[in-house]
Amino acid sequence: MFQLIKRLIGIIIIAALVFLALSLWKGGKPFRWLGTKSEQAGEVIKKQSEEVGEEADKIKKKTEDIKGTTKKVREGVKKTGEKIRDIAGPEKEK
Repeated sequence: MFQLIKRLIGIIIIAALVFLALSLWKGGKPFRWLGTKSEQAGEVIKKQSEEVGEEADKIKKKTEDIKGTTKKVREGVKKTGEKIRDIAGPEKEK
């Protein structure tokens, strides 16, 4: 537990030193670049997630259509079977 705390404190100190060095060396330009790149990545992710959502909706609609079609076919086969039984008459025991 104490090693974890020591490592976290070490990482925080290193991050602070890197931030200070970048601030002194380049100013705010690297941080602004990081912000714009993360914003662009967010837009790309949002666009891709919308496309994936649309595809998922299409797939769901197709499966619902297939379910409806199979239900109609099943009912038609059942009705046809009943008509055949009515025409052929009751089954004879062997």
